[in-house]
Amino acid sequence: MAIRIFPPDLNKLAWSSKKTITWDTTIQTSGSGMVRTMTNRLYPSWTIQTKFAFLSNLEYQKFLGFVALVKGAHEPFLWLDPDDYEIKGLWLTANADGKTYQALLKMGEYVEPVEYIDNVTVYVNGMEAPSNSYTVKDGKIIFKTAPGRDAKVTADYRYYWKVMFKDDKVTIENVYTNINKSDTFKLEVVR
Repeated sequence: MAIRIFPPDLNKLAWSSKKTITWDTTIQTSGSGMVRTMTNRLYPSWTIQTKFAFLSNLEYQKFLGFVALVKGAHEPFLWLDPDDYEIKGLWLTANADGKTYQALLKMGEYVEPVEYIDNVTVYVNGMEAPSNSYTVKDGKIIFKTAPGRDAKVTADYRYYWKVMFKDDKVTIENVYTNINKSDTFKLEVVR
């Protein structure tokens, strides 16, 4: 079964959204004051906390219907974050086969792979590559013919976060006729 995408037309999130990054670092300090640190994580844990400021009756039904389809925290889905979703001109590195390039999210100098992208435009040495010269699958751009060892491959794309609800409970409050809002809900990035 294909992974579900959170309904893109439900874009009325409140401004008070939060994003938390956690590395789970263990810190040991010896008697001399020497510090050693260790993390078992290759990538950080991300938590997105948000809520809907306003939903019509139709929209709140669509939202609760989606929550029911993924069975609360049971099934991961793709989330198009309203703030962190787009990459422009990112230089990508080829995998060992010379044809496959992993799409990445970038926060400052930090990068990590993403699993789903769309609206992809690829450039080889600054020139737009024909869309029939590559395919996109599982967050990877795969060329039919390798662009060459010294080629500079960059891309523009929209990426989705693979998430799941942190718990099974989602609450919608009816404020007035056809005006609804949600309590805060949390999304955990999964890999």
